[in-house]
Amino acid sequence: MDDELLEHSVNKEEILENISEIFIRYGIRSSSMDDIARYLKMSKKTLYGMFENKNDVVDKVMQHRKNVKAVYFDQLNIAALDPIPYLWQQNEVMRKLTSQTVPNNLYDLRKYHPEVYRKHFQEVDHKNIQIARTFFEKGVSDGVFRDEINKDLQGYLFFLQLLSLADPEINCAQEFDKEDVIATIIENFIRSIATPKGIKQLEDLIRENK
Repeated sequence: MDDELLEHSVNKEEILENISEIFIRYGIRSSSMDDIARYLKMSKKTLYGMFENKNDVVDKVMQHRKNVKAVYFDQLNIAALDPIPYLWQQNEVMRKLTSQTVPNNLYDLRKYHPEVYRKHFQEVDHKNIQIARTFFEKGVSDGVFRDEINKDLQGYLFFLQLLSLADPEINCAQEFDKEDVIATIIENFIRSIATPKGIKQLEDLIRENK
């Protein structure tokens, strides 16, 4: 291993985070190995010493993003959350995410890196399912979510709607303001699972935001 590769190998997670930023800013397809090496200020030889090819880069970046998300959820104290306000706060989270992400990223991933797409978006993420179930159970315990709802199905549908915001083939941002779309998805989701107590909390939050 040459000195440059040794220097960068100890910062693999930082390198993956930087590459993730490149993809967010410029898009997956538009970011070549030359671009990545130049942005990271390393030679292509060093880059290829760390990754087999562009597909390997994309795969490892997607896994890095999943790992970062997993750490966040591991640190999240669901028992201390107020479910309705927490869901409503996702308006701001999603606005930031969609404003930073190149709209074609999901399309590029599906078309040019189909194996990576299937691995990270079509395989069942059992950890996410467990987190969602725990969150729903907290809402039921607090009396703000209805107990009879199909929790797995509702979580799945909610995820699909949010994921569609990054898909240019079905994205409706040209017809509607994306912030309104995000807010409507979240509001409709809360109303579909909430008890009267939960709906009152939601309507109070909407009034406060207006």
